[in-house]
Amino acid sequence: MASASESYCGVCEAQDVVKAAAFWCPECNEGICTSCEKHHRASRGTRKHEITSMDDYKQIPPIIASINQYCSEHDKKYQLYCSQHEQLCCPLCITTNHKKCDLKCDLLAIDEVVKTARNSALFEIMEQNLKEMKNNIDRIVEDRRQNLEIIKQQRQGFQKDIKEMRAKINIHLDKLEQEIQQDLQAAEQKVMSQINRFVQKVSDHEKTIDELQNNIAPTKRFATDLQTFFGGKIFEAKIQEEEKFMTSLIEDSGLQQIHLQYKLDNKMSDILSMTKIGEISVTTKPSTISMTTDREKQAQKRIPTISKTINDINLTLLKQFEISKGENGIGITGCTIMPSGKIIFVDQSNDRLVIHNDNGIFFCAIPVSHRPLDVTCIDENTVAVTHNAEPYYIEIINIVNRKTVRQIKTSNQCYGITNEKGRLLYYERGRGIQTQDVNSGSTVTTVVKVDEGVWNYVATSNDRIYHTINNTNSVTCYTVTGQKVWEYKDVSFVDSVHGVTVDNDSNVFVVSY
Repeated sequence: MASASESYCGVCEAQDVVKAAAFWCPECNEGICTSCEKHHRASRGTRKHEITSMDDYKQIPPIIASINQYCSEHDKKYQLYCSQHEQLCCPLCITTNHKKCDLKCDLLAIDEVVKTARNSALFEIMEQNLKEMKNNIDRIVEDRRQNLEIIKQQRQGFQKDIKEMRAKINIHLDKLEQEIQQDLQAAEQKVMSQINRFVQKVSDHEKTIDELQNNIAPTKRFATDLQTFFGGKIFEAKIQEEEKFMTSLIEDSGLQQIHLQYKLDNKMSDILSMTKIGEISVTTKPSTISMTTDREKQAQKRIPTISKTINDINLTLLKQFEISKGENGIGITGCTIMPSGKIIFVDQSNDRLVIHNDNGIFFCAIPVSHRPLDVTCIDENTVAVTHNAEPYYIEIINIVNRKTVRQIKTSNQCYGITNEKGRLLYYERGRGIQTQDVNSGSTVTTVVKVDEGVWNYVATSNDRIYHTINNTNSVTCYTVTGQKVWEYKDVSFVDSVHGVTVDNDSNVFVVSY
């Protein structure tokens, strides 16, 4: 960049005159004042020099401004460019450092090399690359912000689950305590009743013994001999009966000690031996961001691809897992896979979305409006859900905070839905395949006018729309503008057709009900 000396006119300085430079000549490598600029333009040796204003010159980055027109080693003007070493060369450089390059024809005239530099596609590519990198950084920052939000939501969700589990445990333990207290009281009452009956029985015989004791003395004292004789026999018989009763108390275990016992359930001991409710761990998953520079895109376009036919494809079972039933059983009518690998199922029977992670582990369930049917991914955190019941609308749902972002009103029942480059394509009964911008909420456009009943699904791939028609058991392919390309019907293969998807080689997969 211009130093203090460069801010003054070099021509005037040579004449011991100090004048501010208004222009800069890169070939002369010095500043020029307004007066000298006219002479500079008129002089035969300098009239072809491209000069620039000092204001513009000062905007040139220092690393660029430091590039000189003259060789720092030989003080000669650069004339050639060595493409092998990517270096500027003066005539002396050629004879010393680049002799072999001259023989290999790696030396190019600078005038020819720099002629198209300003308008070179290289700068456009570099600007595009920088723009791509800036976009990538913005996406990374947004992705990390969203990740933090997801972590926050997970933490809140886990805290809620822990509190709910603690509350359920408390309620359950209170119930168990109440039941054991009732059992304890019942056992005590039963034993008390048993002992009281026994005591009452013994007390009745005690009265009999008291009566015998009270009758023996008067009989001996006042009764006649005959009465005394036979009375003694009577007393003796009754005493024997009481002796038998006393003996029976010992023999029939009537005098055994009765105790209440309590045994703690082993599972309760397990709870008391627990050192923690659960474990918190941090897991990582592959990034959902794919960063591709413009150069890589261009390279990918040049790489030929070999399409696979359906005969080249072998299906492999990757994972099997069970989707938990709801109060009304389960009825899966649609699904989508998010960039992170999460799988989102539509459970129409319970008006909910069921989410499993990429390992098949249950993540969460999100309640939605009545009779959801199909779902498609908008971005990592947002999905669109169709409904085939009133009120008719498409629901845009944030799966992180589990809230409805907005609703897109429709005229009738909606069935299959897909997202094609920011536009929703969906089948609406009575109107056909409709399209609408997912973000701006622009006017709905009919892509294919068709009224073929219900339970129709759609998919898109490579500027093609694929439409399953349940009533006619057919699969139809359209262009993005709605022209029919082909139609397939074969009841032996496709009967009561529903879902449809397409792979990267344009092989179409459909699901029959």
